[in-house]
Amino acid sequence: MLYKFDRVNLREGQSEAFNRECDQYYLLYVSSGRGIIVSDERVSKAVEGKSYLLTDGSELTSAASDLLSVYMLSWPKEEDMISGFLTGQLAEQAPVKMLALWEEMRKWNKEKTISARCRFQSLLWEMLSVLTDEAEVDRMEEAAELLRTNLARPITVAELASKMNMSPVSFSRAFRKRTGMTPKEFLNAERMKAAKTLMLQKKGITAKEVALQIGLQDEFYFSRLFKNKEGLPPSIFMKRAKERIAVVSQLFLQDHLLALGVQPVAAPSYPTLYPASGGVPSYLQQGLEGTKLLNAEKPFQPEDILLAQPDRIIKTPLHNNQLQNVLLSQQEHVHHMPLQQDWRQYLYDIASMVGCESRAQLIDKEIHCLECKVRDELCPLTRNGNWAVIWIRSEEIRLYGQGNHALLDLLFQGLGFQPHPDLHGEGYRIVSLQEIAALNPDKLLILWSHERDVWKTAHTPEWNRIRAVQTGEVYYPESHEWDPWGPLGRKKMLEEFSTSMFKARLKT
Repeated sequence: MLYKFDRVNLREGQSEAFNRECDQYYLLYVSSGRGIIVSDERVSKAVEGKSYLLTDGSELTSAASDLLSVYMLSWPKEEDMISGFLTGQLAEQAPVKMLALWEEMRKWNKEKTISARCRFQSLLWEMLSVLTDEAEVDRMEEAAELLRTNLARPITVAELASKMNMSPVSFSRAFRKRTGMTPKEFLNAERMKAAKTLMLQKKGITAKEVALQIGLQDEFYFSRLFKNKEGLPPSIFMKRAKERIAVVSQLFLQDHLLALGVQPVAAPSYPTLYPASGGVPSYLQQGLEGTKLLNAEKPFQPEDILLAQPDRIIKTPLHNNQLQNVLLSQQEHVHHMPLQQDWRQYLYDIASMVGCESRAQLIDKEIHCLECKVRDELCPLTRNGNWAVIWIRSEEIRLYGQGNHALLDLLFQGLGFQPHPDLHGEGYRIVSLQEIAALNPDKLLILWSHERDVWKTAHTPEWNRIRAVQTGEVYYPESHEWDPWGPLGRKKMLEEFSTSMFKARLKT
């Protein structure tokens, strides 16, 4: 049988597709990092120390700042002899135990002698034996799911331990090793998540009804638990969504609402862009617990919006005029908001709608003070030379202009960057490397770009003709979550900007 080995290393946001013809079995072992595996529309978490048998065309995406490193062994389906041994959950095994085994297998697989083949087969069966061992920690995900799906009538530790064929002490130890929490702590954390969903999605529900539905008979005990976990009592949390607002937009306008102290009952998400944090940037994830997240990568489904029972819908123009007519029955509740050039326009428009104008003024002032501080810190970088800003994508390069865009206004007006005088006025244009070289900026800022696309571009002759490349003035900060269109995203970006820029010079 022909076995093939590969090892893939992916930075955050990078992806690797394999088995497009679906004619191979793939055994994956994650030796470091974490990510997402999408296979036949199923999504699985790729976790360090775990192995996965894949039978269909799949895509692996890194979802953490740490390097995702994965070993891959593949073999033809028509010659398969071992996949039957790999059904069910494979045992989690620490990299310190597995790496030597994988490297030995790879070494002997390269050799063509009969002795080498025998040695390889021996190592292969040893690995199958290791992966089919049942380790204590391996079944903790099953136990966690049992707790998660039985909140109203929680299973006791003794019952869970019995189901896992473990003693209560061994079970509790293994569970804490897997989740970082005791079973009781995990149960209460899941109860609070479920409580937030109930309070946001069930219009008119009371705190007592919420408590009963998550398995707590005492309303006051529930209130105390919730306040300890969330920092505010359930009554205040419910007031945040008293006016039930849904956001139907391709923009994260929930950023503005959360900053103003209002949690929407439904809001857009981008699962492919932010797979590790539920489809939204990580800085919005906790604030949106309980909010129904609408997939903005596809046409919005009206029933998803209306099931959230919104009292008001904030809607911006959508791509291809999506949902222009489907919400006609709700038109008296729809607040149509035009696309704006300045993030403050969204802030003040939404603040006026929810009656928080004074809070918007305080937010505006806080962000302005932070911009002034960052501007001073960046003076060594910005006082000399002109800049161009690009986004390197897999199929194109976008060159940004001088303004009328939240990011460009922040850079060129708020933070003191000097735009190249020959840049176009606003928005972006799709350009070639030859056009960037002809522009010849002193300094080049690369934003939002995946590392694979940057390095692919940087290994072309045209790249080296750009003056900023020749002088070592190319900056590539970690910017995947930089979104200056809302106050929370803008604040996060500003807080990271100075430190990131001074570390971000791209080495040739």
